[in-house]
Amino acid sequence: MPRTICLENRMHPSSPPEARPTTDSPDLALLFDRIEQAVDAHTAGNRAQARLWAALAELIRLARANPQIYLRPVGLAQSDAPELAADAAAFDAGLRLQLSSAQVRTIAFRAQTLEDRMPRLHAAFQLGATSAAHVGAALELITGWSEDGAVRAFDEQLAEPAGSLTLPAFRTRARRLKERLSAEPPELRHARSFAERRVWIEPDEDGMAWIHAFVAAPDAVRIVSRLNATARAEQKKVAIGQPGWRSRDQIRADLAVAWLAGDGTSTAARVRPILLVPLLSLIADGDEPIELRGYGTVDKATAARLIAGAPSFRRVATDPFTGERLRYDRTRYRPSTAQRDWIAFRYESCIDPTCSRPVDDTDIDHLR
Repeated sequence: MPRTICLENRMHPSSPPEARPTTDSPDLALLFDRIEQAVDAHTAGNRAQARLWAALAELIRLARANPQIYLRPVGLAQSDAPELAADAAAFDAGLRLQLSSAQVRTIAFRAQTLEDRMPRLHAAFQLGATSAAHVGAALELITGWSEDGAVRAFDEQLAEPAGSLTLPAFRTRARRLKERLSAEPPELRHARSFAERRVWIEPDEDGMAWIHAFVAAPDAVRIVSRLNATARAEQKKVAIGQPGWRSRDQIRADLAVAWLAGDGTSTAARVRPILLVPLLSLIADGDEPIELRGYGTVDKATAARLIAGAPSFRRVATDPFTGERLRYDRTRYRPSTAQRDWIAFRYESCIDPTCSRPVDDTDIDHLR
């Protein structure tokens, strides 16, 4: 077994030089130095994140207080002039930071909430003693929590663990602490959270995606239990090393897809993909990407599989140099199927920068 060297607190950047281990081995000394460098870099990164949060919060405050910086007289006369100015400032900062305006507003809001409601955790973050992920986990738990005294106690008891626990352990500690401090009956808290249940997709790389389901804990346990039991039975049907053998994780994923999509039933979900195919990709040697509406680029094999299994599909050739896509008539108020398809692959999601709802789930005839 590999030997483990326990460094305890000796490697903390604030440790005095005499606290460092002494050794005649140059390799061991180099190892300790590299760990110290990593710790220093991690702490500096936390401090930088804290400065970013603080700067964006101050930016939004300044924009709200001075809307004339961004708005003309017509805009200043609007009742929501401060928020319009804040949106403009967020867009301005986002261009420099490669962030959307919604992301800038979210960071600024979190920073302001942290400063106002959790001053001790805020101070630890500024010192670099904890990370943005730890701070974000704590902020998620105080969202909607109106018991100011309990939130203060929550802050006081979490500031130290935030700098010493891993993120999963910190989340568990924070959840249990909130349960103990909150005066609101757990049934009411569950009912409020249960009303937020939902399912959403998160695109990933290489033609893959995550499906997230925010559901009641007993339902999640039931789902996973059934997946585990069925996967165990399925895996026994094929011996290891034989064609068609799958790992337990692969079987669970395949089962989840089949159950949710209704494969093998009369109501199985069927997709009519819209593929945006640059003209050069239709030639054997073309290497331009193919896009799947609602996801992004997919490889040719995936596109071919989609076309083969779909009851119908729309293929739109695009200019390989300009990316120009086919245009549809926009003079009719009631959109045709072709117009709906055009809007779907032109916008993909709601045009409101603060909304990520898929275009299929929006009022497509409303621009304002």
